[in-house]
Amino acid sequence: MDMTRIRDRMVVHQLTRRGIGDRSVIEAMRTVPREKFVAPGFEEFAYEDAPLSIGEGQTISQPFIVALMLEKAGLKPGDKVLEVGTGSGYASALMSRIARQIYSIERHERLALQARERFETLGYHNIDVRVGDGSKGWPEAAPFDAIVVSAAAPEVPSALKEQLDLGGRLIIPVGRSQEQRLKRVTRTSPTAFDEDDLGGVVFVPLIGEDAWTAAHPMYTATVPSPGTLASGPASLPNAQEKGMGTIDKSPALPEGVLDHTEFQQRFWVVQRLSWIMFTLLLATCLLGLLGRGGPFSRQTLLLSDGSVDFPIISRWNAPEDMTVNFTASSEDRVFTVDAAFLQTFSVQGIDPPQKATFAREGRIGYVFPADPGRPTQIVFRLQTQLAGARRATIGLGGEVRSQSTFIFP
Repeated sequence: MDMTRIRDRMVVHQLTRRGIGDRSVIEAMRTVPREKFVAPGFEEFAYEDAPLSIGEGQTISQPFIVALMLEKAGLKPGDKVLEVGTGSGYASALMSRIARQIYSIERHERLALQARERFETLGYHNIDVRVGDGSKGWPEAAPFDAIVVSAAAPEVPSALKEQLDLGGRLIIPVGRSQEQRLKRVTRTSPTAFDEDDLGGVVFVPLIGEDAWTAAHPMYTATVPSPGTLASGPASLPNAQEKGMGTIDKSPALPEGVLDHTEFQQRFWVVQRLSWIMFTLLLATCLLGLLGRGGPFSRQTLLLSDGSVDFPIISRWNAPEDMTVNFTASSEDRVFTVDAAFLQTFSVQGIDPPQKATFAREGRIGYVFPADPGRPTQIVFRLQTQLAGARRATIGLGGEVRSQSTFIFP
């Protein structure tokens, strides 16, 4: 298999045609062999427009997302860069072809050691790897010209901001699983930072002291609450502002005329509430037609081994969830998808993680442990990729179904 040709085709179809224009990023993507950074047996899928599992509940991000983050980081040849979340090492390898020195932090020791071995084998000697809490950064090596974080935090960690050099750029996804936004934080002075919103994304959670807790990654972290606004006494009227703060009683109505003021006030309150309820109902219907969890945006497929709750209407570049429900079984359960599915949606995370993953006859299978005592629910966190009408084949066990979906541009 000619990986060089496949790599060039990936650059053209997945990067340049979708707006990636940074020449240094494109050249790095043409140079670094992504097939060396995926699990054995997955080499043929290395250049698909989709993330792949690398173990420890982590993934190697799809090529477009990696290229987008590096482009937005604005890397230059003399830069010193920190990456939080080494993973397979692919993003570090790309950055090492652009910048002067890369410092990379990984929480999982096994992944860090594997990445270090890959760097040595490929001759990428300007990358330092350590095992540690990425939310705390790498203070000894600071300041950095750029920091790229490959996992989502509840908010931008202050330690990472403080380790930026003046003019440094921090690229980080922020938010919960369905509300993540890719942020670019630029240090404009010793105490000031500019923040840009680069769009919606879906990443695995950043685990650390200044991020999510390891006990329950996306929901049990203690996030600092917004500052409380103190409400003091209202400013007193100026003594010269005669009449302020006083209310003159209205003159009595002529005899025989009914005062409808109270009735009119109640009528207007009821009318406003009715308009609000109508607007909310209309918005709910529109959201259903346009995707993102509305009443008409999903369909449940019933199969002999369970069911799949599948998004059939969505919006481009928006996060989605697909829920797979397995019936109770004493044998491991298998969920399969084809290449068309991965072109339509990229899998950003699986909760709970799969037991194993395999590739066979152009399809990717996810294996989940048996549970004879009760049904099992699996949530696939997805990211929409291509606008327009699409068709994909998905299956549970040996049974498959074709499902149509439409993604609004």
